Amino acid sequence: MARRSRWLLRDRARHLHRTSAGVMMGRAAIRGSVLALVLNGCAAKTVPALSDEQRGGLGRVGVVVVDVKPTAAVAGPTPLGGVGGGVLGAAKGVGLGVLSGAGCFVTIGRLPELCVVAIMTPYWVGRGTIEGAMKAMPEGERRASQAAIIAAIRDVDHQRIASAIEEEGRRRSASVTILSPSSVPADAIDTGSYRGAAVQGIDTVAEITLGRLGLERRPSSSSDRALKLSVPDVDPMLGVAVEARLRLVKAADDTVVLEKTYAHRSPRDARFVEWAHDGAAGFREARDTALETLAREIAEELFGAARPAASPVSAIVDEPVTEGGRCDPTRSPYPCD
Repeated sequence: MARRSRWLLRDRARHLHRTSAGVMMGRAAIRGSVLALVLNGCAAKTVPALSDEQRGGLGRVGVVVVDVKPTAAVAGPTPLGGVGGGVLGAAKGVGLGVLSGAGCFVTIGRLPELCVVAIMTPYWVGRGTIEGAMKAMPEGERRASQAAIIAAIRDVDHQRIASAIEEEGRRRSASVTILSPSSVPADAIDTGSYRGAAVQGIDTVAEITLGRLGLERRPSSSSDRALKLSVPDVDPMLGVAVEARLRLVKAADDTVVLEKTYAHRSPRDARFVEWAHDGAAGFREARDTALETLAREIAEELFGAARPAASPVSAIVDEPVTEGGRCDPTRSPYPCD
């Protein structure tokens, strides 16, 4: 009997050891994944800003904006209206149930919440289907809104960013000239050679190319993600996003001084139909504001930070303290005569 008890205790100990080892391996894998993501994020290379010495050696800067349409990157509501929203909701409910079931199995029921969520899979599927279908934007309205946004992207004014850089340069008393695409050699942009600009008195060419312009989803917080586990985001909040690439090229020998990409996202978020309302008037306004913001960032890179405006100093007149029109020598810090 004692031998059988020892055998049962040994078997139980082995089972607990295997279970704890599995849980520890799972936790270690999660920690490793998180650590890898953090390291990858920290390892992302950032282009250093121009040093004061480099900035001082730029000389007269010629700004040219490449006349190429930006890449339209438009996130928006789920296509196909209620059908697409319902399918997305059902898929999200199934995914939630499957992941929860897998978590329940791996932890051997040690996390009962996951097991409960897995059992409720039919509820998640039904809820996601109904809410996805109800909240989805009608397909016709989505297409009309998308057409308005695309049109606003295509008719962007490239010279707006060049004019803003010129204005910022003048505020800093910098030597800057706006070069129209027709004033540079025809193959300059394709070949990256701006030696022809030297005859115009240009020392350095700042080539700016608009990269991506459109709408992107607002990053959800952890609390938002928790509340939307089974609710499909078929009509998300969106913000205007724009990117521009700067290439600094010496006109004398085509030496590339700097290559850097700037990105800006509008502080305001709105629904897709709101951005497209009234011929995408709101999108156009946010687009122009974003371009001017990028221009200020590029100008600060090229010419340094703007000097704060000098505040007017009012003249202070020191007068003796008087009482009844007569100077009081006991109260006045200044001579009475």
